[in-house]
Amino acid sequence: MQQDDTPKFIVTVLGSGSCVLLHNRYPSSYFIRPSVVPTGWLVDIGSGAIQHLIETGESHLEIESVFISHVHPDHISDLLPLLQALNYTPGFKRIKPFYIYGSEDVRRYLNYNMKLALPLLEDFPMKFILLKDKMKLEKEGWSLEVRSLKHSAKTLGFRWNVEGCILVYGADSGPCDGIAEIAKGGDLLILESSFLKDNPRPHHLTTYQAGEIAKKAKAKRLLLSHFYPEVVEMNKEEREKEVSESGYNGEIIFAEDLMHLEVF
Repeated sequence: MQQDDTPKFIVTVLGSGSCVLLHNRYPSSYFIRPSVVPTGWLVDIGSGAIQHLIETGESHLEIESVFISHVHPDHISDLLPLLQALNYTPGFKRIKPFYIYGSEDVRRYLNYNMKLALPLLEDFPMKFILLKDKMKLEKEGWSLEVRSLKHSAKTLGFRWNVEGCILVYGADSGPCDGIAEIAKGGDLLILESSFLKDNPRPHHLTTYQAGEIAKKAKAKRLLLSHFYPEVVEMNKEEREKEVSESGYNGEIIFAEDLMHLEVF
């Protein structure tokens, strides 16, 4: 039987940086186009994400869903500008539902800000989907598993499955059971790599720790992102060496803004 050469996911890195502002790395955001969804999803939405999305030729007006891992500004700042655009762009009226997936913290963030500064049109079709630890959602053509992660704010990690192809997003997290569980067997594992091996932090991953997680999960490919300056300033060969010292022997990719990846 001929193997299907259609990617199950196409991933575009909209932001590979962190809260430390860099001219060539926007804060965390990804555009995901699953093969079973006609438009696409945003996964976290740090400042500048919408502009980078438009640069790729995609329409922010057509986004189906946004998945938010936590409410730190470098992961959620462009959500309100996106909602404002969807409500008030001249000549545009949103008809199809706009889904926002997130924790109770995300819902509170939305409710507070919409009362304060962003009244939505009465007929705007926004639907909030509350996510909790160990939840599994089954949708037409795809599923999602959710795990709580170890971070300084309540944070969720995501594991999507499309026709047996696994895409994992580890958001911000130190090593923990939750991230190990969702990472298992991932075809593409997106993990933060905030700090260098010799500078571990309790709520973030180092290059080496990200490699350890990918090794234990037997992930096929590892996309590292969410870089702080010390990782950005290290050359690619040195970064790869720190990850490889963990024993991970799959493909190691260091994210760059506007990078595209196909996942099979």
